[in-house]
Amino acid sequence: MTNFNPFLIAEKLNTDVKNPNSESWVFEVQKDGFLCADFLQTDASLDVLVVLNGENAKCHINCAYLVNKNNKININIKVLHKVKNTLSKQQIKGLITDSGYVNFIGTIEIPEYAQKCNGLQNHRGILLSPKATVSATPQLEIWADDVQCAHGSAVGPLDQNQLFYLLARGLPEQEAKRLLLRSFLGDLMPKDFDELISNWMDKNV
Repeated sequence: MTNFNPFLIAEKLNTDVKNPNSESWVFEVQKDGFLCADFLQTDASLDVLVVLNGENAKCHINCAYLVNKNNKININIKVLHKVKNTLSKQQIKGLITDSGYVNFIGTIEIPEYAQKCNGLQNHRGILLSPKATVSATPQLEIWADDVQCAHGSAVGPLDQNQLFYLLARGLPEQEAKRLLLRSFLGDLMPKDFDELISNWMDKNV
């Protein structure tokens, strides 16, 4: 399979971008700035640091991973709310098959002086093989007391009730699985990545 690990900076305002290589990124969002970035990882690790440097700075980081065979990748995403009145949203979803392994660490850090910040982090993974593995470590490092933050992580097999519903309506099993998995990623990844995701599913689902 050809390696592909695309990224898309969908929107960037008052934001400095540093990427020493395609696997390591630093974003500094200044006052009233906004960043929306999308990442699709297959067989390369990813390290992202977002620093919200000014008031009213916001960021949305979306990441999907598609891991197969014996591939092992690390995904580390951290958002530092360096000042008050900042907002961050991290959404991570992935599919793992064969003996694939993903180690995900997601962090929201808010120091004591950065009050009135909002931070959200959510991770969901679907295991397509009994040998597939995901290690997920969502972290909140919150020292301020006037903030709204939440995180969550869920990893498991494809929902059998949803699959049964589609099979009962006459869809072949493989087609039903692909439909559910495309829907799972569809609300996260931009259409720019549709062909790459479809190619991966053709070979692995």
